[in-house]
Amino acid sequence: MRETGPKRSSESKRPWFFGSKEGISGDVLPPWTPLRVEWKTNSADVYPWGRKYTLGPTIFPSKILSKDRSILSRPIQVVARVEGEEVRWEGTPISLEEETPSRVAFFQKAVSDTLFLSARTEVEYDGMIRIDWKIEPRRRTSLDELTFEMALKREHARYLYHFPGGWGTAYNAGALPEEGFVDGFRPFIWLGDEERGLAWFSESDKNWYNKDGENVTEIIPEGDNVVLRLRLVGVPLELSPGGKVSEDEKMVPLEEGPLGGLAYTFGFQATPVKPVTKDVWDYRIFHIGQKTFGVKTRLNVPEWALDRLAELGVKTIAFHEHWTDVEAYFDTAYGEDLKRLVKACHERGIQLLLYFGFLISDLAPEWPLLGEECVVLPKGGYTPYNYPPQPIQNAYRVCYKSVWQDAVVAGIARLIDEYGIDGVYLDGTEYPWPCSNRAHGCGYIRPDGSVASTYPIFAVRNLMRRIYTVVKKRRPEGQINVHNSTCMTIPTLEWATSYWDGEQFGSIEPGPHALEVLPLDAFRTEFMGHQWGVPAEFLCYDRPFTWQEAYAFTLLHDILIRSSNLDERLELESQLWRLNDEFGRKEALWLPYWKNAEYVTVKPTGAYTSLYWHPKNGVLAVISNLTGQKTRVEVKFNLDKLNLSGKEISGQDALTGESIKVRDGKVQLVLPSMGWRLVWLKH
Repeated sequence: MRETGPKRSSESKRPWFFGSKEGISGDVLPPWTPLRVEWKTNSADVYPWGRKYTLGPTIFPSKILSKDRSILSRPIQVVARVEGEEVRWEGTPISLEEETPSRVAFFQKAVSDTLFLSARTEVEYDGMIRIDWKIEPRRRTSLDELTFEMALKREHARYLYHFPGGWGTAYNAGALPEEGFVDGFRPFIWLGDEERGLAWFSESDKNWYNKDGENVTEIIPEGDNVVLRLRLVGVPLELSPGGKVSEDEKMVPLEEGPLGGLAYTFGFQATPVKPVTKDVWDYRIFHIGQKTFGVKTRLNVPEWALDRLAELGVKTIAFHEHWTDVEAYFDTAYGEDLKRLVKACHERGIQLLLYFGFLISDLAPEWPLLGEECVVLPKGGYTPYNYPPQPIQNAYRVCYKSVWQDAVVAGIARLIDEYGIDGVYLDGTEYPWPCSNRAHGCGYIRPDGSVASTYPIFAVRNLMRRIYTVVKKRRPEGQINVHNSTCMTIPTLEWATSYWDGEQFGSIEPGPHALEVLPLDAFRTEFMGHQWGVPAEFLCYDRPFTWQEAYAFTLLHDILIRSSNLDERLELESQLWRLNDEFGRKEALWLPYWKNAEYVTVKPTGAYTSLYWHPKNGVLAVISNLTGQKTRVEVKFNLDKLNLSGKEISGQDALTGESIKVRDGKVQLVLPSMGWRLVWLKH
């Protein structure tokens, strides 16, 4: 029982899920591979899938490779200045604590004349590095500055993503500005290109001492490098071996005397995090919301509708929250209906995923006992939560650092065992909400006595990993589909089999051009999935652009738009699925618009094309007019490079079958603003 939780009067009041070990496993789960480690005198090369980390001798990674490219331009380092002089560190050999196929853990230490730098490092099989590190004085001294520096090769740091973002905007995703980026504390930062990248993250800015907390994060282009600098200490601190130390996550006021040391926890993770063996073109997801078949339908989806979904090629149904009366809960009063729906889906070769979310309801039986312990503070949510056919209730943001993590994981396991569902649809569940609820261990006390929020990244990561384990051990082909709009914290999101992003734009009224709202560089950064290793799908509410217009930019990035009604949207998506099979997309080489100039040229500026090149089936071209006005688009294919020279070539609209003229390798189309065509060159 947690000492920080509310007092429980009797053992009989313990919830059934309390202390559950569901999903806790040291097994290496597919598609990841076991860790491989090569030990050296004072360093180690650790090989998670697709990456290589060289760790030591000075605590932080000195080399990182992803997809066979070296990302770092120099070793990651901590720069300390003591009494006006920069500290020179000398590393010591690694002390191994644990080495298994799923995890390696070791201790390291670096020393200088004035300071000790010590760390415990863990590398998990998914490539997540956690470093708990500490600086301590060897004698009484003044620490003038402490700065963390991570320098990447500029070619692999063209894009920046930082969390949290904001609703109605993509400001936190896109090309790194030429002048760089300066901000306050950001708990998650990713730098990368279209194929790979590197994330840094930390739950807290505890022990960050600066006069100006708004300018402690800098990401600056410097020649061929991009340097992330975190100013941890920017004001002189007196350190002493006998000084005060932080206890119970409480910071020590400077006026109480010298500090005995400074402790931090940082995470690192190179991307992509895993191989993509299946994507949304394979999963073929249809979303059933409250209004899809009417709020009174509940789980009684008509047989004719299921037949039609199967006929159109749907292979997965993500079922929204109305499968239960209690918001985001793990039990239902409609169990028999659920059993029938699971059976009906399986008879048609369709998987069924049930909704879980980021809220805890005051209708949950456990609310009186656990509610206040589990909510995110400052408290927020929906009061009331009025979403028919569910009854009216209050639903609050829940923190998964609390015991509610056990509840959700154990509840999902029980649902799979009892009803045979195939996985879960998670609405914001992977979001590490900033939380100051000390009852479950979030937040820390500032020197002035106020409570600062922390971001429970590691706890939410643990939740997501447990859910992945529960699903995959019971259903190897099961799914964890995450609706994650505005949140790309990869240590939590990576446990999804696919993600659904884009709701943040649904509240914008029509008017602005689509690229004003969602520029192409922002799409490449957040919404594409390729460099993350998690397949992506786009969510479109027909605002500020229609779903037809949205396809003009999503298909350029190999991304589909999910349907939630039996209408023309699903009809089009069904056509795209069939085209995927007929053309052989998975066997084709994808040549996106940003790296296909030697294969194709497009006019005018603002028109784009991405290609799929198949050795037998020809070329499939996505041609989009993003100029903002109706225009004639000319596409010139390099027939030599595409191995089409000297062959008789025919062109057709890949969806309608309409013949399209191809003359000297050129195709001309008149397209409206945000218009697009799929052109198949056959030989």
